[in-house]
Amino acid sequence: MTTYHDISIITNNSYRFAELINGGQYTNILYYEFHEVVDPTEIWNCLEGLEWFSQRANDFYKIFLSHGNVDEEPAIIHVAIKLADEWFIAHDCGANYYGGYGPTGIYKLREACANKNIAAFASEGNFDEWIKEKFGAAKKQSISSKKNIDQFQFEKLIKSMQFLTADMQRRPDQFQDLKEENIRDRMLMPLNVTFRGRGNAEAKNCKGKTDILVRTKDGLNEHIFELKVWGGIKTLEEAITQLQGYLSWHNNYSGIIMFCYNSDFTAILNETEKYLTEHFNFDKREKYIPNEFRFKLQHSTDKYKNIEAHLTFINLKLA
Repeated sequence: MTTYHDISIITNNSYRFAELINGGQYTNILYYEFHEVVDPTEIWNCLEGLEWFSQRANDFYKIFLSHGNVDEEPAIIHVAIKLADEWFIAHDCGANYYGGYGPTGIYKLREACANKNIAAFASEGNFDEWIKEKFGAAKKQSISSKKNIDQFQFEKLIKSMQFLTADMQRRPDQFQDLKEENIRDRMLMPLNVTFRGRGNAEAKNCKGKTDILVRTKDGLNEHIFELKVWGGIKTLEEAITQLQGYLSWHNNYSGIIMFCYNSDFTAILNETEKYLTEHFNFDKREKYIPNEFRFKLQHSTDKYKNIEAHLTFINLKLA
């Protein structure tokens, strides 16, 4: 029976595939996109983002063996790729209504396919049903344990944050007079579309109330995020201390979102990297994109328990 590799938890999977396709290391390549249509009324500036994405991707629609515009409706995009005799799948590989890191990966995949004259297929059918029909009971090689399922949701959450970050940074004027809680409420709307209402604001956890809490699908765990306005390294220190107070022993993933209204954004990122390297053994190889950092937090009451933390900076400084 044909099997497949589920690489959904790899954050930059689309970029890796684009590199492999462009590198000419494989023949007999097929590329599939499954579009899970979303309600544009529940996502801020959704249709505007769709128009931007469609215009950018216009040169690559020729790869699809289908009629009409592939991006007629806003959608979360799942991907399946055949490289030689191996199949790979990735849930939530991007979207066509934001311009951030994830959607750009979809754009890069389409560009790579166009460069190599690779046939592509787009469908609004159910991705999981297609997997079941094509592969039957094939073993999922990456999402096979409870821990990996939690990691998959966390990476999916980070991708959603990346889309939001890119969108917010294009419209900094709309966030100048808002308080943290107002920005948080705006962020929760698209997150709850993706996570089926499992996102909560000011949710009770352990020793206090965290800003954003997203429960896992089975309800047995949660991912906790703190929101702060940058006021120097001391702000980050306080956010980390506060976050550690909210984390229960069973939590494995958490995050900090830092809104920055200051000039010299690059200098702030460099200062942050230096601090994390000195105090949290931050490895530069773990840096995802310039405004993000991934590092380990030690649980406040258990020195053997480490929790993965993802720090995102959002630049809201007016030009």
